[in-house]
Parts: sequence; structure tokens; C-alpha cells
Amino acid sequence: MDQVGQTGRPLQGKRVAMLMTDGVEQIEYTSPRSYLEERGATVVLLSPKDAGEEVQGFNHLQPADKFKVEMNVRDANPTDFDALVLPGGVANPDQLRMSREAIDFIRGFDVEAKPVGAICHGPWTLIDAGIATAKHLTSWPSLKRDLTNAGAEWTDEEVVVDARLVTSRKPDDLPAFNDALVKELLMAPGTDPGPTS
Repeated sequence: MDQVGQTGRPLQGKRVAMLMTDGVEQIEYTSPRSYLEERGATVVLLSPKDAGEEVQGFNHLQPADKFKVEMNVRDANPTDFDALVLPGGVANPDQLRMSREAIDFIRGFDVEAKPVGAICHGPWTLIDAGIATAKHLTSWPSLKRDLTNAGAEWTDEEVVVDARLVTSRKPDDLPAFNDALVKELLMAPGTDPGPTS
């Protein structure tokens, strides 16, 4: 029996921010969102765009669905959320890196020691937020040099958890990524399980 069957909605009352903009890898948004919502979490799509505007999703290089922004990141406060998820796609994190509000928002989760999940190209934003340094993480392989130059320890693994930071490499890793996110959300605030390896 899976986690949903055993305990119903273990994430009831938890609020998760998903920060993204145009160029997001669609499955890296839709899969974690569904997984978290099925377990009772409230998920909010944040973007540097205004609420009601749309974010263009991609399936690799092909335009896919559009998703309605639920809150502009400038109006959001990390204290109002229990975790942050940063989906990948190449253009999405590249644009987020240019948004001071987005980077400040990401940094706020590290300051408050709240879970941050970043997959594929999503960890790129962690460099600008100053939270890749001295962290053990993974990402899409092309980010390895950028992340190690920023002081991170990079390994090629399906999922890496260090402090409250959960990272994965690609869409194939989503089952492990989603499961690790839920485990972090179920952990009491302020507890640090330490690195996974």
C-alpha cells in the first residue's frame, strides 16, 4: 500500500510554492504538483509574472501547455509556505536568475531552513541565491561545472538530499524526487537529517 493509502492525506495543511516562468519543463511541474496535492498539500504556482498571466510549458524543446500564474513572486513570503519546488527546463531557471524577487524568495527558504526541491536545470537558481555553496547536490549534467564552481559537491545520482535541499537530474528521477520531497515535508521543522551520502 502506498503512502496515500496508508495515511490518507499526510500533507494536509502544508503549503508548497512552485516557482517558474516560461520555458519550464512541463512534467517537472505537473508531476510534483499532482503528487503533493494527492497527499493533501496546497500548491501555489508563483512566477515573476502577474497572477492570471500564463507560463509556457515545454516538453523538451516543443511548446506544450500553458499554466495560469496564481501569485506574483514579489507578493509572496517564504514564511507563508512550508516548502519550495523549482522545476527545470533550460529557459525557465535562466530567466528566474534575472529576477531579484525570485532569487530573494529562494534564499528565504534557506534562511528559514525549509525544504527546497530543485530538479534538472532548476538548481541553477541556487547559485544566484547563494545556497549551492558547500551543499551536496545533483542536477542536469550540463550544470555540473557551474555548481562545482559555486562550491557545491556534485554527484550523478537520482536524488540527493542535503540538509533540507532535495535535488534530482531529470524527468526520469521524478518518482524518487517526489518521494524525497514528501519525506522532507513530513519532517518536523528545524530538524536536519544530514546529508544522504
